[in-house]
Amino acid sequence: MTILSDFAPSRDRRLLKGLMGRSFDRLGGAVRDLHGTEQIGYWRGLAQVKRGTTLLSKLVGWFFHFPPAGFYPRMSVTVLRDRVGEVWMRGFDAHDIKTRLLPTAPGARIVRESFGLVEFDLKTGVKEDGALTLDVVGMRTLGIPTPRVLWPHLKAEEAHEDGWFRFDIKIDLPWRAPLIHYLGWLEGSAVAGKAGRAI
Repeated sequence: MTILSDFAPSRDRRLLKGLMGRSFDRLGGAVRDLHGTEQIGYWRGLAQVKRGTTLLSKLVGWFFHFPPAGFYPRMSVTVLRDRVGEVWMRGFDAHDIKTRLLPTAPGARIVRESFGLVEFDLKTGVKEDGALTLDVVGMRTLGIPTPRVLWPHLKAEEAHEDGWFRFDIKIDLPWRAPLIHYLGWLEGSAVAGKAGRAI
């Protein structure tokens, strides 16, 4: 596997910074902080999860280890940086989603997210308010390109809101059947004393 230093200048080991270039600097402060991890980062907050109710949605959700529907007042996100990319661990009480983010070509603004047997290429974008958007532009299963008709529909936004990191991730199956929708707020572990939010 190719180490990140082949893709980005050695003086800046932030994954998205290397891929997005100057666009990274347009992101909201909390978004830059969370994606600016150079070694290890920990965030905590709360989240609301909605799940699709069809049998196939439940089977796909089980395969990807998605958490059950419900309110999670103690959600956490841990990011570990290594020589390959980043390991993301999203904790919803006893349910964890673990993925790996990998670099692609510099300047392409595409990050690769691996769920093990399945990988997605995600195109990054920046809205006028500094929110980060992600769109699926590629998918592989066991390393084999997956036909576009089988790609999920992703609507993802990460933003800076009143000092918080806000996320809103909605994924539907290819024919628009709901799979999972989770949204919430996070703060860095060093931040204390902020009031909770109602979702």
